[in-house]
Amino acid sequence: MLSKREFFLYMSTLYEEDFKDEDSYRVFKQIVKMTDQDQLLEMKEITMFTKRQKVAYRNSLAANGKELTPRQLDQYISMIEIALEQRH
Repeated sequence: MLSKREFFLYMSTLYEEDFKDEDSYRVFKQIVKMTDQDQLLEMKEITMFTKRQKVAYRNSLAANGKELTPRQLDQYISMIEIALEQRH
């Protein structure tokens, strides 16, 4: 599993900004350690969203009180992708 420093460096390089989101690293570790196959499938499906599906997902999150910008959602998806890769 990537260390926090490695994770932040990866995300900082990918998004060309100083990425230091502690919550993202916490979720990253949870996904790497996840054992529920249904949850893992859901995570994988999120990484394959089309632009339209991303908008619908953002609207769904917002309706439940969690608003993300398009960039934040892209970062979340990238975090999921690297977490799933770390599982292998």
